[in-house]
Amino acid sequence: MSNKSTRSIHPLIPALGVLLAAFVWQAGANSARPPAQDTSVATIDIVEVIDQLTERTVREAELDANKNARQAQVDEVIGQLQTLQEDLKLLNRGTDEYKDKIRQAMEMQAVVKARGDALNQILSIDRGDMIRDMYTKITDATSRIADREGYDTVLFDDSLFPITEGIPFADVYRSIVTRSVIYRHDSVDITDQIITLLNNEFTAP
Repeated sequence: MSNKSTRSIHPLIPALGVLLAAFVWQAGANSARPPAQDTSVATIDIVEVIDQLTERTVREAELDANKNARQAQVDEVIGQLQTLQEDLKLLNRGTDEYKDKIRQAMEMQAVVKARGDALNQILSIDRGDMIRDMYTKITDATSRIADREGYDTVLFDDSLFPITEGIPFADVYRSIVTRSVIYRHDSVDITDQIITLLNNEFTAP
């Protein structure tokens, strides 16, 4: 019985030896892995940057001027519509002239709505183009400052936004898990540097 038991164990020994060798090799490989290099990280409050840019103030004023010019065109049609509505009050219902004025008024109402919708769409696109252009300049300024100061990574600091109270669980949870920064020290914030650089470049002669 003793010899039979011994013979059944011996075939396992080579396999155990292979596993042990693999484990020792893996441990050696892990211990030989070089340590990670230090990474220098900075953060920016991009909302604050956009709000404080001189260029935004100037371009917002230009957008308002364009809006007023386009709105004047819409107001002109609204004035014509109001005139038609006043004319209808003086006409007898059922007459050909009354029916003609009704058709004109309906067409003009459609024009007012179409121009108003188009105006809103155009303004939204113009504002989107403005923000996109400024974002491009912000990313360029950020990369230049990062190269100058030796930062490897620059993160959007979303830790500054509070989580709203009294909102559903899903919204609270989403606000938490989508954040990229939980804490940062003031020393790594380069928001003011970016604002200063871009404002100086925009106002430079």
